[in-house]
Amino acid sequence: MGIPRLSQDLLPYAERVSLGTSSGQSPQAKQGVVTSVIIDGPSLVYYIYNKLLAYKSASTPTLTAHLPSYAEINQALTQFLSEIEDRGVVLQDLFFDGALPESKREIRLERMEKLRHQLETYRKIYPEFPPVANTHQALDLEKALWNTPVMSTRKPAIPAPPFMVASAIESLRNSKFEAQVRLVPGEADIFCAVAAKRTGAAILTNDSDLAAHDLGMEGRVILLHSLEKKQAPSTTRGPISALVLHPNEIAARLQVSSLVRFGFERYLDPSLSVSIVKERAKDESRLEKLRDEYDRFSEQYSTILPADQPGIDGLDPRTAELVVTFTDAPHIYLTPLLEDPSRDSSWSYGTTIRQMAYSLLSMAHARTSPITEYARKGQRISSSTIQALRELQLYAHVTVFPEQIYTGDLRTVAVEEPLLAWYIIAFRLVLQQKLDAGKTTPQISQIAGLLGLQPLSARPSWDDIHLLANIHALLYSFRILHQILHHVTPMLANSGQCDEELIYVLERLRERFYTLPNIADLFLDVHGLQARVGSISLEARNTALASIGRILQPRASSHEADPERMDSQSQSDLAQDRKEEWHSAKRKRKRKRVEQQSPNTTTKSTNMFDLLINR
Repeated sequence: MGIPRLSQDLLPYAERVSLGTSSGQSPQAKQGVVTSVIIDGPSLVYYIYNKLLAYKSASTPTLTAHLPSYAEINQALTQFLSEIEDRGVVLQDLFFDGALPESKREIRLERMEKLRHQLETYRKIYPEFPPVANTHQALDLEKALWNTPVMSTRKPAIPAPPFMVASAIESLRNSKFEAQVRLVPGEADIFCAVAAKRTGAAILTNDSDLAAHDLGMEGRVILLHSLEKKQAPSTTRGPISALVLHPNEIAARLQVSSLVRFGFERYLDPSLSVSIVKERAKDESRLEKLRDEYDRFSEQYSTILPADQPGIDGLDPRTAELVVTFTDAPHIYLTPLLEDPSRDSSWSYGTTIRQMAYSLLSMAHARTSPITEYARKGQRISSSTIQALRELQLYAHVTVFPEQIYTGDLRTVAVEEPLLAWYIIAFRLVLQQKLDAGKTTPQISQIAGLLGLQPLSARPSWDDIHLLANIHALLYSFRILHQILHHVTPMLANSGQCDEELIYVLERLRERFYTLPNIADLFLDVHGLQARVGSISLEARNTALASIGRILQPRASSHEADPERMDSQSQSDLAQDRKEEWHSAKRKRKRKRVEQQSPNTTTKSTNMFDLLINR
């Protein structure tokens, strides 16, 4: 989304400064010091990822580099921030995008297409999924962050982990940096610019476009890629320095009114020399001729913040954007997963789960707008429209949804390793959808090997990779539903316009997602999943294998009470029956009986979600 060549144009005007102060610095040296920063969150996360990827590539020159895991990225991110803070730098805010404007839609779709094409190229070059390096090798974070240059390579590479930024936010929310994390209802860079102008803090980013914003007289931009740490022999922590851009000073040296004018001319023609761009940026008559185009360009550097959006700070960026845009044109971008791009899109799985989430948002906002999903379909990125369910249909779905999962013998697995129980739940729904579509279904040896319940070859096949992506799409759909439940259930309860029994059902469904692991623990690759599951007891492994065996057996009863199969009339009838059952059960008495049960009384449930919550 950047201005072509702007970074290259501005770098000659950059100055090297120190981050933080030391007791031995002279007053003159302290003038070139940054003591307070505002951080462009997504830019920092990608910087950390690229550092780790370069480190892993350098460590395994003869093998395909293993992608950094979510846990490794989060660990490196926390250490990086701690090192900056330990040098006396105040970390004011870490801003993350919660929504992007409609004007950026085409660029975002282009980025998704680039990821799709990158994966397609990788698949063609490696007909057999390539061997990867040892995933259990301990990271040397000092070396990875400070002594490994990020170099471009012509080697084909797998796209970055799709939930990387969301995972970083989730990790930071559970760290000492929790108070600094800001998921905003717009672009992070605008919020960075406004905060920098208000406080005088420098912005830490790799996006040189931030220099075109109005940062005030003292505003500065620190370029992440220029960070250096010198190892002083007398101390365990060397000083950190970086190149900094001072937009007001650079504009004065270029003799232009602002870097927006300069950036506009560079945007129009990336091939021009700096001197020609500078002269055009000073030409007022030229500006008047191009006034409409300039106004559209400069809008993205406006310091007018979007309206506040309460309740999004606990969401993933992808879910937050859906919430923010819901009263206008609700949409969600489902980034390509690590899958076989020649086969069905993994996001075709879990659609019914996501439809429940979208329908809850529709009910909360009293709107019936369709929701647009952008995802891979075949060899392209395209959109699909999902209609919200009516209230009776929604009631049927949220009531029956937990009950369609019959595997009540997984209590041992759920208690010992809830991760495995969630994977089996997701696999069951993926399998059912494959059966419905008449697609080939996996053998028990494949899913058992994939989940680490029995040996799998050292090199997973593309079939394994694709099945895991199918399951991951289902699991992330669970996460979307969980977050939307958390967001809208209080809204619906406080509105006074929602059926009381539906609120109760939603509360119970929300509780069942409490054991869903966080991103770093949930979305594991094949080797990570095998290592995690490989440590559980033999009893739990055998129970899980037996459950998978029953799932793979054709069952006529699996067609019963399945919300993906029911027509509208069936849904309405079932919903009405369910509501009558709820009323006749007299919920308050039921709750009272549950509260009065002896704590030593154990009841075995046949509901998989009950097994997960009653741990």
